[in-house]
Amino acid sequence: MAPLDTKDREILKHLQRNCGANVQDLCDLMGVTRNAIRQRISRLEACGVLKVEQQSQSRGRPKNVYQVTSEGLHSLGEDYRELAVVFWESIVGLEDSAVKEQLISQVRDRLAERFRHKLTETASVDVRLDQLADEMKSSGFNVESDHSSMLPILRETNCPFPMLADVDETICQIERQVLEQVLGAPVEFKNRCRDGHHCCEFEVQVAAT
Repeated sequence: MAPLDTKDREILKHLQRNCGANVQDLCDLMGVTRNAIRQRISRLEACGVLKVEQQSQSRGRPKNVYQVTSEGLHSLGEDYRELAVVFWESIVGLEDSAVKEQLISQVRDRLAERFRHKLTETASVDVRLDQLADEMKSSGFNVESDHSSMLPILRETNCPFPMLADVDETICQIERQVLEQVLGAPVEFKNRCRDGHHCCEFEVQVAAT
């Protein structure tokens, strides 16, 4: 499921507080047209965070009332950014270097496994790069694979871990190492958001054929 944006969360919180709402209620809340609300509702329904129920009225046809699903309630509680920063600061601040490296290795390996088993093991690095970009997109990452240069590039149009990258560059190195594990090839930084660039670019060191 793609991440919820600010307006999505505002709608879901409104539905939760008011035990549901109809299209006009949401139009009044957001200050947009019924068509715009219907488009957003359709997307949220497809994501499984919102559902429609028909409520009977004393006169006329039943009206559609939108409710937050259990998945939607779970999504509203998933803003873990501040907690993630606290955890990350605790890990990178450990004085015991062996324990710190063990924890960081576990994070790296878990992230790599998240994508590695979804790729074709026997495919070329170029094909795996395209497959990885597709899998990352489906998980909400803003990425693309680029084969226009001498070496292929995975480009992230925005950093997926900006608050952790602000702590130190460890998370950047972990992401690079994850890509190496998943692609089975060395990966080097070409550009990083952390260094002031508009995107992060990882260059895959594919041997010339």
